[in-house]
Amino acid sequence: MVKLEDFEGVTVGRMRARFLTISLPYFLYFVDGLLIDTGPHSLRRDLEPLLSGLPIEQVALTHIHEDHCGLAAFLAAKGVPIRCLADSVEEAAREPRLPLYRRLVWGRRPAFPAGPLPETLRTPHHEFKVVRAPGHTPRHVLFHEASRGWLFTGDFFLTARPRLVFCEEDLGATLDTLKRIEELEVRVLFDAHSGPLPDGARLLARKRVYLEELGSRVADLRAQGLDDRAIDRRLFPKRPLISRFSRGEWASLHMVRTARAPENPLGKAE
Repeated sequence: MVKLEDFEGVTVGRMRARFLTISLPYFLYFVDGLLIDTGPHSLRRDLEPLLSGLPIEQVALTHIHEDHCGLAAFLAAKGVPIRCLADSVEEAAREPRLPLYRRLVWGRRPAFPAGPLPETLRTPHHEFKVVRAPGHTPRHVLFHEASRGWLFTGDFFLTARPRLVFCEEDLGATLDTLKRIEELEVRVLFDAHSGPLPDGARLLARKRVYLEELGSRVADLRAQGLDDRAIDRRLFPKRPLISRFSRGEWASLHMVRTARAPENPLGKAE
């Protein structure tokens, strides 16, 4: 079931994908004719009637993982233009082979036709700057509405203190993106799995500090002779169920492998 609510003029769809003991939240955002991501194919029975009833004029995708564009083909068949990063247009036109757990939780990601995102998405009352944001995956974007302080983050944020990440995530790239977007005026993060989050700039800064501290801890332990698996066991001794269920696609080890210590601005050894 999808619950709709209004947050600062943005229509928020709140739902959960469930399989056995796994229950994962998902949030869909619609504003001024623009749908940001489409939700997963596994929730199509609830989402297709909802999406058919919204006056959707265009769809913008933060990235093309199946939980974010599982219904893009459905909307494209209705004549709605779908846009994603130019780097992802060719990939969008092919249905991927997904691991079993992802098909069970999120469903298929049917192939769909897409066009490239412009530098700025315009609606009758808003402008959304498209911001490249490598991190969760190399081809990820954010949508920033500067006049309202909105930042639609897809899977880029998720939490300020992650304990595990997806196998495509590069924490060094995430850290670079966090530093680059500090100049943006941000009040609210619209996160795909955590929902609308006020005090967005503070949350982004907290995540940057956390990743820098993690990078320093990993570097110190490497200097002591520990390998990445030993460091992972030291820093993250508990293995969450999703790590087992995903066969390691979601794991803290990916954080250890890609963590990066902050650069010393003086260029001196500490």
